[in-house]
Amino acid sequence: PPVILLLHEAIPQHFWCIPFSVDGNPVPSIRWLFNGTALAEGPYIHTRIVEYEHNSTVLHGCLQLNRPTHVNNGNYTLLVRNPLGFAARSVQGRFMENPFTPGTCGHLSPPRAGRRDPVGPQPEPRPYRHQVSVAVALAVFACLFLSIMLIVLNKCGRRSKFGI
Repeated sequence: PPVILLLHEAIPQHFWCIPFSVDGNPVPSIRWLFNGTALAEGPYIHTRIVEYEHNSTVLHGCLQLNRPTHVNNGNYTLLVRNPLGFAARSVQGRFMENPFTPGTCGHLSPPRAGRRDPVGPQPEPRPYRHQVSVAVALAVFACLFLSIMLIVLNKCGRRSKFGI
């Protein structure tokens, strides 16, 4: 009967990979469940056998996920089956935090009792206001300095009419 030798948490590569190794003779079929329901494989999520050893019954593979988001977080169960039996093992997949949960950017919390919230979005604080004004002042000073230098060189750098 088939045996799941290895099932690890997802690792980032050029894509995300949930690595696995299975053994069985005859060669077992491989299916995946996502949060208890059948995982529909397609161009962005699919099973790939990475290494096939000649004269061996062990299959090394990977469930590839191309650019998974918080929607893909959950429980991934590997199911292997052949005529002699089946095996199953699960692993948690965490790819990205949910950007819409409380306490993260983009979430507006409901107003608390006794607190008055102004209507509409509030402007972001300007932590670099002082640095920006210093940079602008330095740029203006540099432009004025270069302009004065060009005028001085133009006036004083002329050849004298009497220097023949």
